[in-house]
Amino acid sequence: MTNIFVCLFAVTLCLINAVIWAFISQMPFIGLGWVGAAAFCLFLQKWSRY
Repeated sequence: MTNIFVCLFAVTLCLINAVIWAFISQMPFIGLGWVGAAAFCLFLQKWSRY
């Protein structure tokens, strides 16, 4: 159960960074990288269950 909370926290931080980089820093490609990092965190969470 703790792993799910850690994953949600990591995904939340990645998405916050994506918004900051894409809209505030005017660097959308780095924001897309953070969205990819959030997706990778979700992938690792699903992978670690097996």
